[in-house]
Amino acid sequence: MKPSTSPTIAVAETTDPLRIAVIGGGFTGLAFVIHAIRASQKVRDGVTPPRLQFELIERNAELGRGIAYSTRDPLHRMNVPSDRMSLFGSDRAHATRWLIEHDTLDSGCTDQNGAHYVSREHYGTYVLATLRDALAAAGDRVSFNHRQASASAIRANTSGHEVALDNGIALAADRVALCIGHAPPALPCAVSESALRDPALIANPWALDAFKTIAPDASVLIVGTGLTMADCAVSLLARNHRGPITAISRRGLLAQPHGIFSDAADFLDEAPPPQTARRLLRMLRDRIARDENRIGWQPAVDALRFDLPRIWGALPQREKQRVIKRLLPFWDVHRFRVAPQVHAALQEAIDSGRIAIETLGIAGIERTDGGLLATLRQPGGQIERRTFERIVFCTGPARNIAADPLVRSLLDAGRARLDETGFGLDVDVRSRIRNRDGELVPGLFAFGPITRGTFGEMTGAPDIAKYLENLFIQAGEDMFGRPAPLRAMSASRAVGES
Repeated sequence: MKPSTSPTIAVAETTDPLRIAVIGGGFTGLAFVIHAIRASQKVRDGVTPPRLQFELIERNAELGRGIAYSTRDPLHRMNVPSDRMSLFGSDRAHATRWLIEHDTLDSGCTDQNGAHYVSREHYGTYVLATLRDALAAAGDRVSFNHRQASASAIRANTSGHEVALDNGIALAADRVALCIGHAPPALPCAVSESALRDPALIANPWALDAFKTIAPDASVLIVGTGLTMADCAVSLLARNHRGPITAISRRGLLAQPHGIFSDAADFLDEAPPPQTARRLLRMLRDRIARDENRIGWQPAVDALRFDLPRIWGALPQREKQRVIKRLLPFWDVHRFRVAPQVHAALQEAIDSGRIAIETLGIAGIERTDGGLLATLRQPGGQIERRTFERIVFCTGPARNIAADPLVRSLLDAGRARLDETGFGLDVDVRSRIRNRDGELVPGLFAFGPITRGTFGEMTGAPDIAKYLENLFIQAGEDMFGRPAPLRAMSASRAVGES
C-alpha cells in the first residue's frame, strides 16, 4: 500500500489490515462501520485506504437495535419520516426505497402529506441490512466479527490499544471507536426492594410483552411525559385499556407535533453566536415570532438545531450549564417531535379523559397490599400519595455516562475525561478523545450521544449518520492513517507530514 499524502499523518507501507474495535452495536456502531467501509473503498490522491478488520463488541445477539429499535410493537413509530432517515446524505431516498422494496409500510404509517413514519423495528432492520450490503460490496477488503460480549477496559499497548472483554478475551486494535449509545434509564426516585421485585413495576417499557400482564381496568401511572410515554400510551390504548392512565413529569411537557421541515442552517445568518443562554433564548423567540404565522415554529427550531454546533462551541461553560439546567427540557420536547399518528392518538385520549397529564414529581415507590404506593411531589413542594396497580418508567436515557463501567474505567485511568458540561466525554471536532490532561489519545474515538456535551446535539439518528459521513469525507486520515515506524521515514518526509 502506498504511503498517505495526508499532511497530518504518515502511513506505513503494509499489507496488514487496520484493526478497528467498535464498542456498541446499536445505531451509532453500525453507522460508524457502514461509513468507514464506504470511505475505505475510495482512492484519494492515488492512495487506497488500508484493508479493514472490524471487531464489533455488542452483548446483544441482534445488531442495529439498541434501546431505540429493539421494540417489536408496530405502533412504536419513528418520530421522523423515512425520507429524513437515510444513512446517506447523498441519497436521501435510500431508507424509503429500502422500506418500500421490503414491504414494510403498514396501512397507518403514511401521513396526509405522503410521508412514511415506519415502525422502529423496521428501521432497525434497514440499518442492519445496509451494513450487510456494505460488507458484501467490500468483499475481502473488509472482515467483520461480532463479539457477543461487553468491553470492560481499554488499555494502551505497544501497537495501539487492547480491549479487554468480560469473557476473558483481549483484542488488539489500532483504532477504538466508542459507540455505546444512550445510557439505560436510571431509577427516577427511591424504590423499595419489594417494589423493585414486583412485576407491577415496569422499568423497561421496551421489553417484549411489557404490557401483556396489565389488566384492561388497571390504574396505571406513567412516570415521564415525553416520547417514551407517547409510545407507552398508544400501546395501552391499542390493547383497549379502560382503566385510568396518569402520566406525570415535573413540568408536564409533552413532545410537540411536526410541522414544516427545514434543512436551513441559517439561524445566525450574519450575527455572531450568542454569549449567554438568555440571549440564545431571545434569538429563538424572535425567530419564531418572525415566522410562526407564516410557516410555524418548527423551522425556527430546525434552524437552531443545524447551527447548534457553532453556537454551542461559542457559549462559555457557565452559560452552557444554564442552558442544560433551565432550557434543555423545553428544547427536547420541541426538537424531538412526535409522529403525527402517535400525536393524534395521544391527543384524542387526553381530550376524552382516557389519559390525564399532571405536573408532578415522583419521590418514592413502595409495595403495599393495595398495589404500588407512589409518593408524589406537587410544584409547590407539597407531598401526596396515591396507589396504582401498575407503574411504568418512561423517563428516557440516563445522563450520567460515568455510571457506565467502561467509561468509568477510562476516566479512572486518565485516558478520558468528561466534557465541561459533564454530559459526555470530552472530544475534539473529529471525535478524538481527550485524556485527563486535555491531550488527544491517539486512535481512541467516541461517537453518538456520549459526545452531545461537546457538540450540543448528537442524539438523533440522522444527525449521527450525517456527522459520520462528513467525518470520513473530511478527516478520514484520522481513522485510516497508520503512524509509520521511524525507520520507514526520512527526516524530510517526517517534517513534511507532521
